[in-house]
Amino acid sequence: MVLSFLIVVFSSALLLFYVQSICKKVLQREFRRPYCEKVLTAMHLEYPRLLAAFSPGASVDYSRAHLALKCDFIALSYLLKNGDDPHRLISRHERIMLFYFSFLLFCLPFRHTLHLREQEAVFKLSTMLQFFANLVGEKLTVTAFGSLLNGS
Repeated sequence: MVLSFLIVVFSSALLLFYVQSICKKVLQREFRRPYCEKVLTAMHLEYPRLLAAFSPGASVDYSRAHLALKCDFIALSYLLKNGDDPHRLISRHERIMLFYFSFLLFCLPFRHTLHLREQEAVFKLSTMLQFFANLVGEKLTVTAFGSLLNGS
């Protein structure tokens, strides 16, 4: 019984390490332009204000931060899945990123309760939202450009 529990724990830890490594590699992708600025102005996302609020020594309402991150994630994940072409499937790396973000967001209240580097988690979540915003902006720009080419 103990051995099977240890195998499950070790396997779960390896899975999370693998997912984290993939996400770190995906986040290193460079975009040609900062597409996120257009998405930020169009959607009024909250995560840039969260980054400013999490300066050292500042007091932050974590329940409000959690809600803001969750709302931004829901909006961006919807646009990723349905923004450019509703019949296009999202890539495997994008699915892994969405899963890892959901996992980190789920763990954020526990990290805050136990005081386990919650500020680092908010920075990581905000970085992932920045990536999602760039990805949405790039996909929508490419789709709009493609429709202009096909329409003429």
